[in-house]
Amino acid sequence: MASTFGSFEIAKSGMMTYNAAIQTTAHNVANIETEGYSRQVTNRVSMVGNKSSLSVQGFGVEVSSISRQRSAYYDTKFQSTRSAYNKYDTEAHYLKAIQDVVCGNVVSEDKSLFGDAFDQFYAALSDLKGKPNNDTVRKKVVAEAQTFTSFVTNMATNLQKEQDKINSEIKGCVDQINAIADKLVSITKQINTVEAYGSVANDLRDQRSLLEDELSQYCNVKVEEIPAADGIGIPQYYVYINGGPLVDTYHTNKLEIAQKETYSNLGDIDGCYKVEWANGNTFNPYTNALGGKLQSLFEMRDGNNATTLQGKVSALKNNEEGNIVLTLSDSSINDVQKLNIPANDGEITINNRVYTYKEFSVEVDEDGSFTYEFVLNDVMDVADAKSLNIAMNKGYAVNVGTPVNVKGIPYYMSQLNEFVRTFAQEFNTVQNQGHDLYDNMGIDFFNATVQATGDDFIFTERTDGKDASFTSLAKQNDDGTYTGSYYYITALNFTVTKEVVADTGLLACKEVKADGQSIGNDNGENLQRLLDLKDKSTMFVHGAPDDFIQSLSSTLGVNTRKAVTLAKSQSDLMYAIDTNRKSISGVDEDEEGADLIIFQNMLSNQFKVLSVMNEVLDKLINQTAV
Repeated sequence: MASTFGSFEIAKSGMMTYNAAIQTTAHNVANIETEGYSRQVTNRVSMVGNKSSLSVQGFGVEVSSISRQRSAYYDTKFQSTRSAYNKYDTEAHYLKAIQDVVCGNVVSEDKSLFGDAFDQFYAALSDLKGKPNNDTVRKKVVAEAQTFTSFVTNMATNLQKEQDKINSEIKGCVDQINAIADKLVSITKQINTVEAYGSVANDLRDQRSLLEDELSQYCNVKVEEIPAADGIGIPQYYVYINGGPLVDTYHTNKLEIAQKETYSNLGDIDGCYKVEWANGNTFNPYTNALGGKLQSLFEMRDGNNATTLQGKVSALKNNEEGNIVLTLSDSSINDVQKLNIPANDGEITINNRVYTYKEFSVEVDEDGSFTYEFVLNDVMDVADAKSLNIAMNKGYAVNVGTPVNVKGIPYYMSQLNEFVRTFAQEFNTVQNQGHDLYDNMGIDFFNATVQATGDDFIFTERTDGKDASFTSLAKQNDDGTYTGSYYYITALNFTVTKEVVADTGLLACKEVKADGQSIGNDNGENLQRLLDLKDKSTMFVHGAPDDFIQSLSSTLGVNTRKAVTLAKSQSDLMYAIDTNRKSISGVDEDEEGADLIIFQNMLSNQFKVLSVMNEVLDKLINQTAV
C-alpha cells in the first residue's frame, strides 16, 4: 500500500524536475546568439518507489541528465567542408594576386599588361624598319626594351613579395594551431574535473567544439574521445592533424617552425619556413591529409608543377677541398631555359634523405644531354655517406628540389624565366649575326645583371646552337668580364645591355655579306630577322612569344576561376551542412517559448496536487470523528 504522504513526495519530485526544465530553457533562451552554443534539454525518467512481486509503485519523476543536442556526423562533415573551403579560398586569393601581377587590370585571358609591354617594344622596333639609321627611333626602341625588361623584373619582384606574404601567413597559421592546441588541453582539464563528480560540462564541451571548428579552417581535423574503462580514470581525448596527434588529453605535440637555410626553387625568397612536429617526426605539408588553409599556403608558396630536376647518381668523388661531388646523369632537364634549380644552397633528395649542395656545374654532351655535378656541403656523417653509396649502386632516383604538383608562385616564376631566357637567346643570336651602325658585329642586346658587381654577362653557346657547359655560380674572367650560360638570366635580373643603352648605334640592323662586309648603311635585313622572331612559331612549345604570353595568361585565368568555383561550391555546401547542424543544436526562440509555457503548466499541476493532498489530509486528520 502506498504511503499516506507519498503523494507529497511525488509532487515534490515534479516541482524540482520542472523547475530544472524551466531553468534549462531559460539558459537556452539566454544563449540564442552565443556562437557555438548547443541547445540543452532535460532528460526525465519515472522514479520507482516500493517494489513487490505483484506491483511496482510509482514515486514521481526526476531529471536523469541534462544533455546538449549535438550531431557528431554533422560536426565532422562541417569541419571537413570548412577545411576544403579555406583551402580553395586561400588558393583563389593568391591566384588572383598572381593574376594581378602578370595581367594587371586586364581581365581578358588573351590579353595582359605583360603582352602589351612586349607588343610596344616590337611596335617601336617595327617603326625602325625603312629607317634603321634614325637615332630618334633607335632610342625609342631601346627605351621600350628597357620598359619591357623593367616590367618583367617588376613582375618577378612582386611575385617574390607575394611569396613573402604567404611565408608570413604560414607562420601565423602554425602559431594559431599551437594556441588552439593549448586551449583544447586547458578546456579538457576543466571538463574532466567537472565530470569527475558526476556532472556533465555541456557549456565547456560547446567551447571545445567551437575550438575544433576553428582549428578546421587551418587543416583537416580528426577528433576522438575514448571513455574511461569501467568508469575508472579520465576519458582520453585526441585531436589529429596531418596524420599525427596534436592533442593527447593533457599533452600537446606542437608544430615547430624554423627558417630554412636552403632553397627549393630558383628565385625563392630567403628564409622560407619549414614545419616539423615537436616530437621530431616529419611533417609533410604537401599531402591532401593536411588540407585547410595551411596546405594551400604551402602549395602556393612552393608549387612548381612537379617540374623538378630528376636523375640518377652515377658517380661520387671528393674534390680538392674535401667535399663530396655527386654526379647526376639520365637527367630530366636538358635545356637551360627550363632549368630552375637554385644556383647554390639547394636541396637534393635521395631515398627520403635530404642533402644540400654548395654549387653545381653542367657538362653538355655532344648530343645536347646534360650531366650535372653537385658539390655537397661539408656536413656528411657516416650514415649519409653510406646512403649515397647505396643510392649510386642501386640506381635510386634523385630529386633536386621538392616536387609540388600545384601551379604556385615558383611555377609562374619559372615560366617567366623560360620566356626571358629563350627570347633573349633567340634575339641575341640574330643580333650577333648582323652589323651595327659602325659595321661591327652586333653584341648581346638583352642581358642579365651580375649581382656582385652590376656588370653585364657575355653569353656563350656552342657553334651548333646547343647550350655550352657552365657552372651555376658565375666566375669572373682575368679581364674582369663575366662569360657564361643563359641560365644566369632570370626574370629578376633581365635587362638591356648597358653598352646598347649608352649607344643605340650598337643595335645590329644590317645584314652581313659573305665576305664580312655590310650591305649599305640603310640596309635593315637583319632588323627584319629580329622582327620575324615575334612570329616564330617554333620558339616555344606553345608557339610564338605572343602565344607563350597568352598561354600563361590563360592558364592563370583558368586556374583562378577553378579555385573560385570550388571555393564557392564548398561555401554553399558548408552553409547547407551548418543549417542541418543548427536544426539539431541551434536554439529556436519560438520552440523554447512553447516549452516554457508547457513547463510552467506542469509546475502549476504539481501545486494543484499539493493543494488537493492538503485538503485530503486536512479532512482525514482534523475533520474525521474519533
